Amino acid sequence: MDNDDRLLSEGKGMNENHEIKFRERVLSKSFLDRFYVDNTCSKKYHYTSPEGLMGILKTRTFYFTDSQFLNDFREKININDELKLFWKENQKNYDIKFVNLIKNIRVTQYEDNSFSYIDNHNETMCRYFVLSLSMNEDSLTMWKYYSKNGEYNGYCIEVFDYALTDEWIDRVTGVTVIASKVEYCSDEKQEIILRSVDRLYKIWKSYEFSEMLDNKIIKEFTSWVSVEALFFKDECFQDEQETRYVAIVPTNKLNTLHYTYKEKEYKMYDFRIVNGVFTPFIRMPFNYWNEEVCLAISSIGIGPSANSEQKEVGLEQLIRSLDYKLDECKIYKSKIPVRY
Repeated sequence: MDNDDRLLSEGKGMNENHEIKFRERVLSKSFLDRFYVDNTCSKKYHYTSPEGLMGILKTRTFYFTDSQFLNDFREKININDELKLFWKENQKNYDIKFVNLIKNIRVTQYEDNSFSYIDNHNETMCRYFVLSLSMNEDSLTMWKYYSKNGEYNGYCIEVFDYALTDEWIDRVTGVTVIASKVEYCSDEKQEIILRSVDRLYKIWKSYEFSEMLDNKIIKEFTSWVSVEALFFKDECFQDEQETRYVAIVPTNKLNTLHYTYKEKEYKMYDFRIVNGVFTPFIRMPFNYWNEEVCLAISSIGIGPSANSEQKEVGLEQLIRSLDYKLDECKIYKSKIPVRY
């Protein structure tokens, strides 16, 4: 048992000295710490169109799309069904006072002030922007998103996760980036919720008469639900094997966000038209601190195609034309047979 757990186990009836330690060492830290970059799969693949690939290579940026404008209209609210199911099945296992604290916490909007893990940005309204990737480098499901007239015109970029992790935690601009794989199976989602609720319940039971602790637990779980919601998707999408980066951006900084590359400033927040909709996104630069070499892209795949040889030649020439070097970037062709 570590010192923090010992403080929790002593709980009620602490003397003044122990209560001070409890406040400093327990109340002052995060109870739910799943907000981390998940490197269990260091190879991640971003599927995109030919135009998308050219834009990524030429600008050295990935586009993170506002979570309200993703393809699945149930993004972020899928977790509400899982929370409803969880409390229906598990409410009896907890003290009713604890249940009443957090039972009704749900995701109700795409912009909130729940994310409290940005330094000096507590209570700041934030929006969430998503970059979707897959753990599968040659997925027919993903290639189909870029099919037209029986031809798969997509490309697949292998993103070297370790090269991006540190530079996408940017305290200067106020943008925080987290990453994890997406959960599809309801049983796995229920287990994730259970672990978090059990953790909070253990803490609450140790000091259940503290209003300060009650308020912190409410805030922690609200924040956890708001962010975790971005990693819960309907089971029908499981073939995508998605993992994603999520950028949390203070709303009041959207119009002033920028980065500098080669002594020139670039605005990060912008719009593009997708299916007739003005869709907000932010440009996230990668490896821009190294003007000569890019380490973030390890390989580029070409979708199933009858003219894959010509596409390969064109891609090679595009890479050679860039004003930086893609270090040891390999080009490969899909192994999925082309059907006519």
